[in-house]
Amino acid sequence: MPNLGLGNEEMLRLIALYLAAFLLSFLCFASIKVFVMIFVAYFYGGGFLWESNDTRFVLVNGILLGLVFCVFATVAFVRKK
Repeated sequence: MPNLGLGNEEMLRLIALYLAAFLLSFLCFASIKVFVMIFVAYFYGGGFLWESNDTRFVLVNGILLGLVFCVFATVAFVRKK
């Protein structure tokens, strides 16, 4: 793979930025799901449990939002260079 003029440190920073973007997106969707479940349980008295559909919701939407964050991070990183 050709060197694109990026040093090792800069590539590690970009990879860390990608990992942070995915972590942030997963946390966003997980916190939304948990908040909604607590809200409904408190006001409507429902005993909702975390199901496989909830995990799928967090994973799929977290991955999609993470990819969007990665595109923005790449554009910002390239612009900075």
